[in-house]
Amino acid sequence: MRAFLLLLLFFFFTACGNPENAEDAAPTDEETAAAEQEGAETGAEAPPPPAKPRKERSTSVTVAEVARQDLVLPVIAEGSIRARHVSDVSFEIGGHVERVWVEEGERVRKGQWLVRLDNRELQLALEEANSRYLTGLARLVVEEDGYEGGERAERVLEQQIEELSRLEEKGEISRRERLDRQLEVGMTAVRDGAYRRELIEVRSGLAQARTDAERLEIQIERTVLRAPFAGVVSNLELDPGEHVMAGQKALRVVDDVYLEASVGVLESDLAAVAVGKPALLEIPALGEFLPLTVDVVDPEVAADSRTCQALLRLESDDQRIKPGMFVRAAIAGQILPQRIVVPREAIVTRDGRPVLFKVEDDRAKWVYVQLGAQNDELVEIARIDQGGPLDPGTPVIVENHLTMTHDALVKVKKTVEVPDPWASATAEESPEND
Repeated sequence: MRAFLLLLLFFFFTACGNPENAEDAAPTDEETAAAEQEGAETGAEAPPPPAKPRKERSTSVTVAEVARQDLVLPVIAEGSIRARHVSDVSFEIGGHVERVWVEEGERVRKGQWLVRLDNRELQLALEEANSRYLTGLARLVVEEDGYEGGERAERVLEQQIEELSRLEEKGEISRRERLDRQLEVGMTAVRDGAYRRELIEVRSGLAQARTDAERLEIQIERTVLRAPFAGVVSNLELDPGEHVMAGQKALRVVDDVYLEASVGVLESDLAAVAVGKPALLEIPALGEFLPLTVDVVDPEVAADSRTCQALLRLESDDQRIKPGMFVRAAIAGQILPQRIVVPREAIVTRDGRPVLFKVEDDRAKWVYVQLGAQNDELVEIARIDQGGPLDPGTPVIVENHLTMTHDALVKVKKTVEVPDPWASATAEESPEND
């Protein structure tokens, strides 16, 4: 015990006597071990080992590169999907339903038969009209002769009627005089053989039979309902044998491929919206964004909502997009060309001022900036107040930097691209503002 206390006193006086060489006078590992050994033997507590310097820890971050590109300021409008073609198929004549070829929800092609009424009575009447037509045709063959002279008389009559019309236009004769003289020349032409075939057809009943047959064929066609376009059957509530009235709705055909998004544009935003403008259509139910263009802008503003309807047409070949779905359209209103931009996530606020952190030599360097125009993804760097420059391609931190300090050690774990959802949509759009 006495030896250990003497050793401690020796170390103390040595350190106090020569402070500049205190580090050199520190006990060696062998001395420390001997002291610990003697302390263990005597029961005294050994002195703690000297503290080691702490190693600086790095922060893992995600970065994106500063970009120079067009900045789109969109006009946001909400609405829904609707079918471009919807048709309520109704009966043109009444009768009893003979057959229904389709079911609810079935896909049909254009012209496909959907429903047919009982048309047996019409078919019998058509056969009768055709029989009378053949009888009249036989009489026409027997009675017709010398038709060549009749053709000449018809040509003369047509020339005379044209001349009378010209005289009336010049004011040389009145309308009443033209009609009287036209009747006289017509009767003369008939005496000379004009319209001989037509007269024989009337006398033989051929003309009436032909007219009746054509009318019946139209009626028979109306007993069959056909799909006006390709689509899906809905609202079908018919059964064979059911009696229907003329004008009664049979079913509905909905085109679920060729669709359009109908969105309401605020009156205050109409100046920036026009036909042909690029647009991004968001369909929240599907989590999808579609690049489209504005196809139609309604010429009127709704008085109750102060909005104007704009239509964006699209195709849904896989039928995943359904009529009635809610949509949100971002229409390219103003396009600012070639601006220095960063993701919105890169901007944080310090002491009420916007700041971002760029990475240089594995260190986070703050850059105080002034912000310009912005959209949901990007923000324009209008001016650099402190910490520049900020050239395109410079990595800036977008994650894990809310509490970061200047000159902090960082380790880049991931580099993400600057979001530009308008890149393809505005590829052919010319800038409107410098």
